[in-house]
Amino acid sequence: MSLRDKTVKGAKWSAISTVANIGISFLQITLLAHIIEPHQFGLLTIAMVIIIIADTLSDFGISNSIIQRKNITQIELSTLYWINILIGLSVFSLSFIFSNYIADLLNQPDLQRLIETLAFAFLIIPHGQQFRALLQKELEFSKIGIIETASVVVGFIVTMVSAYIYPFAITAMWGYLSAATVRTILFSYVGRKQYSPTMVFKIKSVASNLKFGLYLTADSLVNQLNSNLATFILSRSLGAVMAGGYNLAFNVAVIPPTRLNPIITRVLFPAFSKIQDDKEKLKDIFYKLLSLVGLLNFPALLGLMVVAENFVVLVFGEKWIFITPILQVLCIVGLLRSIGNPIGSLLMAKARIDISFRFNIFKLFLFAPSIWLGAHFGGGVGAALGFLAVQVLNTFLSYFILVKPVLGSSYRAYITSIWLPMKLTLPMILITYLVGRYLPASLPITAALVLQIITGVLVFLLTLLFSRHVFIIELKRQIFKNQKLRRLLRA
Repeated sequence: MSLRDKTVKGAKWSAISTVANIGISFLQITLLAHIIEPHQFGLLTIAMVIIIIADTLSDFGISNSIIQRKNITQIELSTLYWINILIGLSVFSLSFIFSNYIADLLNQPDLQRLIETLAFAFLIIPHGQQFRALLQKELEFSKIGIIETASVVVGFIVTMVSAYIYPFAITAMWGYLSAATVRTILFSYVGRKQYSPTMVFKIKSVASNLKFGLYLTADSLVNQLNSNLATFILSRSLGAVMAGGYNLAFNVAVIPPTRLNPIITRVLFPAFSKIQDDKEKLKDIFYKLLSLVGLLNFPALLGLMVVAENFVVLVFGEKWIFITPILQVLCIVGLLRSIGNPIGSLLMAKARIDISFRFNIFKLFLFAPSIWLGAHFGGGVGAALGFLAVQVLNTFLSYFILVKPVLGSSYRAYITSIWLPMKLTLPMILITYLVGRYLPASLPITAALVLQIITGVLVFLLTLLFSRHVFIIELKRQIFKNQKLRRLLRA
């Protein structure tokens, strides 16, 4: 099977599993927002942020270093496997030891028990990480998708059954541990059929992997801190309820794009790595990818911004109505952050994470004061506006600091690839807003929301249908070509 065919097949399976996982996760957080009282929900979201940061440390970038390397030996794989185990043990110990200090720092004493419970995941997860990386390297996304979806389903069932019986934040921690256990067992079972680590440990053989992983981990860690500073600041200054509300909005507007975009970018990272020496081909694919990511994200996020109030009331309930303006601001943040996903894959493929790391350090010095000042003067909305201000600057600077050093001078292509999806989305936003504004006040919220969504989707599809832009024409041609091919195969 050719690289193109493997990539297309991988994208299909990655899409199926990712959409399923996002749907299950969204259903879980929606149900928990109704079942658990706001303070407990806030503790849950804070704990999960801490674990995401710890999880970044536990992998140490080793998985992506395996994918990035064109060739890797059994000795190197075995050494990296045992390094993963040792790092996981270290993260477990540190999370457990410092759980009390973290809880005190965030002014949430009840947080300690949640962190201690989640820490056990780092004794489990490292045993399956390398096998997942090897499957991804070979573009075996069907196996990855089945395993990850199965584990998410198990976690969902454990969480929801526990929450109905015992409606506290700790139930989500039990679900997370269950999902991690199932995922690790299945990846180990599938992976060990092709390769099993041996009792070999030669640290010098993996020096380049560790260097790559060190930069990637540091970059990811700083990026996570940049993304989640608002949670820590709001938790300490305004309490768990506001932090939970902010995180609820963040999980709707910012997290889905960062998980949906890897449907394309996670699959293309191995493909980028294989053509990393062909700059012109890499440049052409990258800017098409940037436009495609925009077409997938801009309509959804800007549409959500328009219907935010009805969406919050219908999905999460009246008690969360205060997050509406936070959600609207974070929709724009999510839109701008979605652009960064292809850039991350490009830098990993070219092994230039060092550039991204230095840039994220620079942003950290901007995010901290911006979010703190915003929260101090404007609460949750102020924190979101502070986040947005830095994100706007980040989008502008990303070309000069991240893209240009790798692809060369191509500023016009960068701006055009971002402006195209924005231009195609504007008619949808305007008409959706007008529909919502002039609907009868007596119309039920559900009917109003459904009507706005249907109108927005139809307008966007019509805009795409009548667009004469070269990229859109090429995209439609590929879609119709694939449909014709499927019809011929069926015949």
